[in-house]
Amino acid sequence: MAAPSESGHSSTKSSTAFGPPFDDTDADIILRSSDRVDFMVYKVILSKASPVFKIMFSLPRPLTDTPQESLPIINLAENSKALAALLSVIYPHTTLGPDEPLSLNDLIAALDMAKKYAIATASRRLLINFKGSKAINDSPLGAFCAAYSRGLGEAAQIAARASLKYRLNLDNIGDALEYTNGPALHRLWKFHRACSAAAVRAISGVNFTWIPPAPIAWWSATSTMCNCKPRYQYTLGAQKSSWVANSSWGGYLDRARNTLREHPCSGAITNQAILRPSYQASMCDGCRQLICGLPEFSRYLGEEINRVVSNVRGLLHLS
Repeated sequence: MAAPSESGHSSTKSSTAFGPPFDDTDADIILRSSDRVDFMVYKVILSKASPVFKIMFSLPRPLTDTPQESLPIINLAENSKALAALLSVIYPHTTLGPDEPLSLNDLIAALDMAKKYAIATASRRLLINFKGSKAINDSPLGAFCAAYSRGLGEAAQIAARASLKYRLNLDNIGDALEYTNGPALHRLWKFHRACSAAAVRAISGVNFTWIPPAPIAWWSATSTMCNCKPRYQYTLGAQKSSWVANSSWGGYLDRARNTLREHPCSGAITNQAILRPSYQASMCDGCRQLICGLPEFSRYLGEEINRVVSNVRGLLHLS
C-alpha cells in the first residue's frame, strides 16, 4: 500500500467535500481519499488516535509556493467509504447516518488502515462491525481470503470461525479460490480439521459431565416398564448421575457426530433436520415423554462444541 503524501495545495484535478461531520471550518488538515473526497479534520484527534499521525504531524512542513494559511492535504490510497468508516470510529460523537452496508473490500480497507496507522481503538471497533457484517454472514470464506491476504490476523480468525458452518470443499469454495493461495487454503483446511476433531471428540463416549446440574425431566426420569431396545447408559453432570436412554438418543448422537465432521459448529447439531428423526423413531409412551428434552440436550452439546472449538488456536496465527 502506498504511503500517504502531504502537500500544501490542491492538485489540478478537482475534489469534492465529504460533508458533515467532517466539514468543520476550523479544521487544520484535509485527508483526501483515492476517489478525491476531502475530509476536513483535526490533527489533535488524529494524533491522539494514531502514533503514526502524531509523528507525521511533528515533522516540519515542506516549503511550497502555497500561502501558509491554506490547509495541508494528505493524499491517501484508500477510498472515501473506507476512510469514513475509519474516522467514524475514532471521532467523538460521530454518526454518519443511514447508508448501505460497507462492502467486504471497504471493511477490509478500513481494517487495513487501522493497522497501518496503529489505531488500536479503531481496530477493535471495526472488528466488531466486521464480525456482524453481511459479508461474514453470506461469504465467510471470501472474508477469510480477503483478511488473510492483507495479514489481518484477528479478522481472518473471525472469518475462519464463521466458515465452520460450511463444508470446506471446492464446490463450496467456488469463486473465492481466485482470491487466495495454496498456503491460505491449507491453513484454513487444517483449522477446519482440528475443529472437527475437537467437536467430534467432545460428544463421543458416554460421559457428559460438563452438562450443568438441573431438575430436568429427561435426565431424572426413566421408564421402568420400557421395552425399547437397545438402551444406552450415560453419565451426566458434575455429580456423574447415571442416565439410561433409548436408541433415539443414540441415533441423534450418531447423526451429530457425522455432521460435525463437516460442520464443526453448534448450529449443525441443534437444527430440526438433525433432531427430527429421533422424534419419528418407534418408542414406548414413557420414552415419548422424555424425548421432549432432546432440544435442551442438543443445546448443551452445542455450547460444549462452541467451547472446545474456541480453544483451537495457533493454526491461523499471522505474523
